[in-house]
Amino acid sequence: MSNQIFSKIDGAIATLIGYIETGDLALPDLQRPFVWGNNKVRDLFDSMYRGYPIGYFLLWRNNTGEKLTQIGKDDKMHKVPNMLIIDGQQRLTALYSIIKKQEVKDKDYRFRRIKIAFNPVLEEFRVADAATIKNKEFINDISDVFEGSTWQFITNYLTQYRAYVAEITEKYKEIIDKIQTGIDLKDAEYIFCITRLNQIKDPADNITQLIASLRERKAVSLAENQKELFLNFFEKPIDINEDEISTRINKLHSLTNYPYQALEVSADIDEEVVAEIFTRINSKGVSLNQADFILTLISVFWEEGRTQINDFCKNSKIVPDLTTKDSPFNYIMQPDAQDIVRVIVGLGFKRARMKDAYAILKGRDPDTNKYSTILREKQFDVFKATLSNVINTTNWHSLIKILQSIGYKSKGLIASDNSVINSYIFYLIGKLHYKIDYKELDRLIARWFFMSSLTSRYSGSSESIMESDLNKVKSCKDGNEFKLALNNIIGSTLTNDFWNISLPNDILVTSNTISPVANAFFASLIYNGTKALFSERKVSDLYDPSIKIKKNSLDKHHIFPKEYLKTQGIELTQINQIANLTYLEYIDNIKISDTEPKSYYTEIKNKYYSGKESVLENALKEHCIPIDFYDMEYSVFLNERRKKIALMIKEMYSNI
Repeated sequence: MSNQIFSKIDGAIATLIGYIETGDLALPDLQRPFVWGNNKVRDLFDSMYRGYPIGYFLLWRNNTGEKLTQIGKDDKMHKVPNMLIIDGQQRLTALYSIIKKQEVKDKDYRFRRIKIAFNPVLEEFRVADAATIKNKEFINDISDVFEGSTWQFITNYLTQYRAYVAEITEKYKEIIDKIQTGIDLKDAEYIFCITRLNQIKDPADNITQLIASLRERKAVSLAENQKELFLNFFEKPIDINEDEISTRINKLHSLTNYPYQALEVSADIDEEVVAEIFTRINSKGVSLNQADFILTLISVFWEEGRTQINDFCKNSKIVPDLTTKDSPFNYIMQPDAQDIVRVIVGLGFKRARMKDAYAILKGRDPDTNKYSTILREKQFDVFKATLSNVINTTNWHSLIKILQSIGYKSKGLIASDNSVINSYIFYLIGKLHYKIDYKELDRLIARWFFMSSLTSRYSGSSESIMESDLNKVKSCKDGNEFKLALNNIIGSTLTNDFWNISLPNDILVTSNTISPVANAFFASLIYNGTKALFSERKVSDLYDPSIKIKKNSLDKHHIFPKEYLKTQGIELTQINQIANLTYLEYIDNIKISDTEPKSYYTEIKNKYYSGKESVLENALKEHCIPIDFYDMEYSVFLNERRKKIALMIKEMYSNI
């Protein structure tokens, strides 16, 4: 075992948390931000509470003398850590955040506090929310348990819990009085009763049936056996077992003594080997893919580049203040580090398969399959030169403006981020490699994005398809050949059969309102400057992503209302087809509600368009709605409107 590069260590979780708090345990730059959702944090604490194993940690004794990345927002006593976390970052970050009540940086590069609730009466963990705040059985933030003396915490909890039980008991009496006198319960009382009954562990069938009856608001008409069951439950005094509760809170507090096991990689192992260990470990699970491996290599061999990528991605998610002059932020696409890697690899190496790019950056010779330090350095030079163009905000915003110019004004209209990223690759190739005139290039990339988005070109085997697309432009000698190559792909995809057969008869027959074809239709309305139906406001104005209100001012409306169609026996998949939807202002949608089509149309025509019938008919035409839609059989209406929508999308594309 002379070649063993690690040793086994163990101890209590509190020890590792203490190291993080002082700054002695931190993250190498190859690690990502904290990406766990709150549910995973809840599950971690639940597992520990039940005594389940939570896996090994892999640590590396730091001999770099560098500050690296600390966990949490607070300043640390020691700026240079003694150890680095190679595997177990998510678990340790979650533990540190909860036990030390600290904010941690999430995947959007924002600091946030994680709150997990615990019910010591039922021994149940939950993500803290409005329900756990309202239910005084819950400790709404278990971080409070770890702050000091459990004796004082338990004393305060029991005082609060006794008062809560007294309050609940009074509610029980009020509800029992109503049931016995035949008075129906209020909605809030039904919810209260259902919540209390749901706390029964492994309920018998009769309890489940009682809950179902209460969900249907049948308290007054309960069968005698259900009524007796109901009264027996709510007349029974609530038992307060203070010893059990105290024991459970102490058990929660004692999780700081939970045992851990770790492997510590020796200090004399160099960064490249550690990076290899890291990628091999993480490649066994779902946490990393080939793009992550490339990011690992960048962290090891070009730390500044990894920082530049992270900063670009972070800033793309944050609305800049008035003093910021240069920012990648926009409302359409906020790339992550993997997206930037894909653009660099596509632009710099004309590759789409990340496994090939990973081998290239490691310095593998394609002829001998051997790795070379010289070749690796050469490939990294290409990577470095390419990055500056990729994260150039002028280039980035040029692409965003292209998408906006064809109606894609919001992230909600982007069905595939891959279509955006791959369009950016071709935009940069056309601009930087072939020096194509900007107006020609803008139109070409607009048509390319529209084609790839509408047809879901990159939703399946996206790497293979993009690799094939890149192969078609690799050998282009000049800008004319590049334009011809892309136009040939577009033309062979958007054929007459596509427009006349596939789109109206197959692709548009969907009830998925966030599908690429639905987005193309909505983008076409924006592109054409169309007003919302029965409104003077343009769809584009009402689709402003920068306005954040409780209810969108713009609503997708069923032209044949949902409830009306249900009464006709129409299935939901038919009701929610794209061809039955258009945009209305929210208030108009409320007015129309579920009225029969001819009734609401006649009312709107008489009230708002008297003497202006031609204006109303033109509005229907702009939304691809047959003028006599209200007299049509529903299936005929869907078929006719699908044809009109397909024609509008085709005309919009032709005008790009």
